[in-house]
Formats: sequence, C-alpha cells, structure tokens
Amino acid sequence: MSKTEEKSPIAKRAAEKVVAALNRADEIGGEVRDFLTDRVATDPRYITARKRLAKLMGKSFESKHEQVAKATQAEQQRAKVAAPTPATKADPAKVGFGDPAIKAQIFGKKSCPWSGRAITILERNKVDFDWVDLEEPEHESKLLHLGLETKQNTVPYVYLRGHFIGGFNALAEVERLGQLEVAMMSAAERDAAPAHVKQVVIVPRPNTDEVAPADADVHE
Repeated sequence: MSKTEEKSPIAKRAAEKVVAALNRADEIGGEVRDFLTDRVATDPRYITARKRLAKLMGKSFESKHEQVAKATQAEQQRAKVAAPTPATKADPAKVGFGDPAIKAQIFGKKSCPWSGRAITILERNKVDFDWVDLEEPEHESKLLHLGLETKQNTVPYVYLRGHFIGGFNALAEVERLGQLEVAMMSAAERDAAPAHVKQVVIVPRPNTDEVAPADADVHE
C-alpha cells in the first residue's frame, strides 16, 4: 500500500471535521444574528429612533410588539361585534311610571287644587313622596303617557309603592279606610305582615269622568 493511500482516510476525516466546524460556525452565526436582530428590534432606543426618522420622512413606524398588539385588539373587536348581544329582560318593577322603591308619587300640576290636596294628605300622614309638576316643560310629555297607562283623564296621578290608585278622591278614600299604612309597605314588609294585613287590597279608582289628558285643564 502506498503512502498516499495510507494518508487518504486521515485526510478524509480531517476534511469532514473542517466541514462540520464550518457548518456549526454558520449555525452559531445565524443564531447570533437572529438574537441581535430581535434585540435591536425590541430596544426602546432603536424604536424611538426609527419613529423619529419615519416622522421626518412623513411616514410612520410600528414595532413588532405594536403590530402584534394592534392585530390582537382588532381581532378582539371583530369577535365582540360578531358575538350576539344577550337579550335583556325588562324589570317589571321599572315598567311604567310607578316605582316600588318610593312610598308615594304624585304627578300633578302646581296650579291644580286637587294636586295640592293630595300632597296635604301625604304630608298630614308624614309620608315621604316624590312630586312631579306636569306643567314644567321637561315633564309635559308625561301627561299623555300617564293617561294611556292609567286610563285616567285628570290630574293628579297618585302611585303608592309603584301601584296606581287614582287621583285625590282615591287617595282620600285609602286614608278614610285606614289602608294608607298598608299601602306604604314594601313587598318584603307585606310578606312579613300578619295574614289580615296581607289580605288588604288597594283597589285603583281612576277618574274617567273628565276630558282627555291632552286637554286636562279640568281637574279632579
């Protein structure tokens, strides 16, 4: 065997090692390059400089983080728009003008003597109440709706614990019958009351003998 043939395996192995070393160096170089590229791209100083440069050129620049955040926000917005809106059930306690949270409500007119007399009854019995003057511009539109809701043609409109009872005559009758205290009870208080109190029914007595609400200058 010649010396050249003896050296061939050694030279081959050496060449293979050199190629492997070069390949590894290239891999390391790529990893370092990627690391430096990512580091520079996320460096606040680099991003600020790029933004300033873009602004001088009349352009805009967004970092990768900004692009990702913007895309995520847009996707969330699309999902929110596409999602069906759950139907909300109307709270029965908030339908109409009566509010169960308030002991008494009077919708009337300052110029109406019957509205004043209804207020006097509540004040005499030390009842907290809400007063709405339908002659005020912001409340004038309520008059027609109150008439439609209550089927009553005159002011005042009196609600006790959210229940419409009628006008002054109805309120005076509730007082005469000794039912005013019961009418002031909340639902929880009625539930906890004795049986004979629970059996008390406040009957609405709307006044329908006068003109329609739109022309209601004639009072109860």
